[in-house]
Amino acid sequence: MEFSVFPTVGSIAQKSVLRATQDMTLQAVSNLLDQHNVSSVLIEKDSGYYVFSVEDLLQHTQDGRHIHTQLNEVPLKKIPSISEHEHILAGMEVLERSQGRYLGILDDDDKLSGILTYSDIISAIDPAVLVQKKTIGEMVSRSEPVTFSAEWILEDVLNHLRNIEDSIIVVDNGIPVGIVTTKDIFGIISSGKSTALPLSSYMVSPVITTPIFATIHDALNQLKSLKIKRCVVVDAENQLVGVVTQSELVGFAYGTWVDLIKHHASELKELVSILESKALGFEKSALEDPLTGLGNRRMLQKRLKEEIERIRRYNTDEFSLLIIDIDYFKNINDSYGHLIGDEVIKAISQKLTDFTRTMDDVIRWGGEEFAILLPHTSLTNAYEFANRIRLDIENAVFLNRISITVSIAVGQFSMMEKENEFFDRVDKALFRAKKQGRNCVVVDYTV
Repeated sequence: MEFSVFPTVGSIAQKSVLRATQDMTLQAVSNLLDQHNVSSVLIEKDSGYYVFSVEDLLQHTQDGRHIHTQLNEVPLKKIPSISEHEHILAGMEVLERSQGRYLGILDDDDKLSGILTYSDIISAIDPAVLVQKKTIGEMVSRSEPVTFSAEWILEDVLNHLRNIEDSIIVVDNGIPVGIVTTKDIFGIISSGKSTALPLSSYMVSPVITTPIFATIHDALNQLKSLKIKRCVVVDAENQLVGVVTQSELVGFAYGTWVDLIKHHASELKELVSILESKALGFEKSALEDPLTGLGNRRMLQKRLKEEIERIRRYNTDEFSLLIIDIDYFKNINDSYGHLIGDEVIKAISQKLTDFTRTMDDVIRWGGEEFAILLPHTSLTNAYEFANRIRLDIENAVFLNRISITVSIAVGQFSMMEKENEFFDRVDKALFRAKKQGRNCVVVDYTV
């Protein structure tokens, strides 16, 4: 492909689009997706354009919707559209505003002539122009990986796979040994296989990894050549550092684009303002979970590093970590719906916040999992604190009708271990809490 710094969306969009009709069943759509090895189909409805994707299919399946349900009976996502003559930056703005992954491209008669995705953008923009000598390590902290050990049961962690770029990294002592993606789950469910086995039965191994010192240019080429949607980034010791998705790589290009656009200020002054405002927005929201307002994975990583540096530099009091999991949360979503499930997540977040001190950090780790970082807190005090939380939640009624229990793991950092080893210890304690029947606190003493 011939690269251009700012091509028109029409010149890089996919012209061949797989279409479905409203009277097709979910089973028929599943077969169509599998047959053509694509992630979505297009549906024309009421003079608008809609997509139905693998992630939608998985969501309806998890919600218990019958496989013979027709498309006209399920909610469809309407995609935004833009003229084929608009340049790529305008298209990126529409994609970001809609928070979607698909952009309809219209011809001069306002008819759909193609579809634009992040994959098309990566393929069309010259990586050397966009990112020059920047490395993947400069952006890896923007996205923290979802990790589990191989013995976790797949159906217990399915809620972490909702979007097409989502993945679960299976680790052994911090080293990635397997991966399960949303597309893998689609194949498992489509084939009727059970999801009640350990992750080791489903994971793809070995994992394709990207060295932390690799350039963004190399990372983009890896995604394109291997047709994958994420870079699993490792350090020199093959320890997992993070996961960078395809769309995040495109988002990272925004910052570099700002510098390029400034050289075209007379032509694109307005776009410079848009992109710089967006960059400020990214920085502000980078450490915050959008649903609860709590800190996110990146915030926990940041605070863990600060606490470890503090105790090593000043030889001060230890700190402890709690990992909290809402028991059988999938049953709440199945019984009451995902909107009520979100309200439960927010209610638990508020309760955890009410329990903590100003110096503590409450984190939404992902899905129904939370973490609490407790500075200057011994293992004994952390256990007592965790048990108070567990009992309070067990005795509470949420949204006037829902009873909930939680499983909690507790661990204390040792100066002899690495950050990832510490977190892995506590995570395994959470697994033991689940194995012991849930609604309990398990302390890890192995330091």
